[in-house]
Amino acid sequence: MKILLTALFCLCLSLPVFADQQTTVLTEQTTVGKASASLPFIDGSNDTVSEKQANALIRTAASRLIKEVGGQGSVSYKVLLNRPSLVALQLEAANGGRKAYAGLNIDLTTGKEFGVTDFFVDNDSVRAALGAYDNVLFGEQGLYLRSEKGGEYKTLVPYREVVGSMRIGEAGRLLQLAKVTANAAGKTVTLPESGLLALKLDSNPSTGYGWELSCASPAVSKVGSSFTIPSSNDTRVGVPGVEIMVLAVTQPGTYQVRMDYKRSWEKLSLQSFSFTVVAK
Repeated sequence: MKILLTALFCLCLSLPVFADQQTTVLTEQTTVGKASASLPFIDGSNDTVSEKQANALIRTAASRLIKEVGGQGSVSYKVLLNRPSLVALQLEAANGGRKAYAGLNIDLTTGKEFGVTDFFVDNDSVRAALGAYDNVLFGEQGLYLRSEKGGEYKTLVPYREVVGSMRIGEAGRLLQLAKVTANAAGKTVTLPESGLLALKLDSNPSTGYGWELSCASPAVSKVGSSFTIPSSNDTRVGVPGVEIMVLAVTQPGTYQVRMDYKRSWEKLSLQSFSFTVVAK
């Protein structure tokens, strides 16, 4: 019994670790019609139904590609994005000199394809950067566009070019999110390429106070914020909570950031601190 309890305890400790891992993409050697195929096969996810639907999407796309190149030849693939619940794949069918490509952005929480507007607001800046949304494939460092109609996904638009239009509620699924508090004062935080910074700061908006961002460079901007009240039995209006402000950096460099807790109509701050952001 003691051994069993120990094993269960270790398993419980390990579950959160598994939850944060990349999606497992196996390679399946198979045939699609008259063609030989090396296809991606998603395995080990938390939702077996969605996983089955995702693998069916892959098989269907491969069958369609083979028809485009004459019903024979071969199929191969590349993994362009791998997150715990998101995978983006490029399939290539080849038959002699004929080639065809397909891109699949798969959400493993639904088993369906996802698109640009699932992660970015549909606005002029995003449309200017990406053009037609139906020809966008998500990647590790940015969004890939086709070089020509029906062609390979070669043109990379870095996430930094559109991060200001990110749907913040979905940001953590796609991009790395660094989280800091007021303890960052006087320190340096380094952001990876296309990363976001989330500041978690004590706040009480009912008093008229709120956090304001100051930075000499327009490359650092606020892209979203929210306010949460800690769970408690206190239901009074005006209970203090935590403001979460998400910042994006659109250019590599070193930036000095200042945060002021103040009323918008007053010059003096009740609290302030500064820190350095290094964006790779």
